[in-house]
Amino acid sequence: MFTKLSDTSQATIFSALVLVMATGVALAIRILEMAPTTGMWVLWSSTPTAAALLMLLVVTREGYSGEGWKVLGLHRLGLSVWWIAFGLTLLITVAASAVVWATPLASFIVPEGGLIDSLLSFLIQVVLFTLTFALAEEIGIRGYLLPKLVSLGRTRALALSGLVFATWHMPLILLTPVFPVGNKLISLPLFYATVVAASFVYGYLRLYTGSVWPASLAH
Repeated sequence: MFTKLSDTSQATIFSALVLVMATGVALAIRILEMAPTTGMWVLWSSTPTAAALLMLLVVTREGYSGEGWKVLGLHRLGLSVWWIAFGLTLLITVAASAVVWATPLASFIVPEGGLIDSLLSFLIQVVLFTLTFALAEEIGIRGYLLPKLVSLGRTRALALSGLVFATWHMPLILLTPVFPVGNKLISLPLFYATVVAASFVYGYLRLYTGSVWPASLAH
C-alpha cells in the first residue's frame, strides 16, 4: 500500500497501531470482565505481533517477499549471547531478591516441594514463556520497531522503543484490574524507568545479533 515510507514513518505507524490495539484489547478485557487466564494473556501479548503483521502485509507489503520477513529477526538464533540473556537477567533477579530479603520487608522461605522442584519449574516456565508471550511481544517491539528507529541513533532508538513498550502496558494497567499498582504517582514512574532500562538490555542483544530470540529469552 505504502511502499516508500521511511523507516521512522513506519515506526510511527506501528507505534500508533500497537497502542490502539492495546487499548482495544484492554477495553474488551474490562467490559467482558475477563480473568487473567492464559487466553487473556494470549490475546494481550499478541498485539505487538499483530501490529507487525499488519505493517508487513497491509501497510508496506514488505511481507510479500522473503527479505521482508527478515526484519523481524526470527531467521537467526543469536546463540552466542544466550548465556548473557539468561545469566544477566537471572543475576539481576537474584540480586534484587537478596536486597529485599536483607530488609524487614521479606524473608526467605523454602518453597513447597523443595528447591530442586522449584528450580525445574522455573526453567520450564522460562522455556515456555520465551517461546510464547515474551516472543509475541518481542517480535513487535524489538523485532519490528527497534530496527526502524535505528536511523535516529542507537541510544535514541533504544530509549524510544522502551518508551513505546512501557506505554503499551498502560491500557492494561489503567483500564483493567489485572495489574494492581497502588499509588500511581510512585509506581508508574518506577515502571517506566524499569521497562526503559530493561529495553536497553533487550535492544542491545537484538542489534548485536540481528536476532529477536536473545531479547525474548532475556524478557
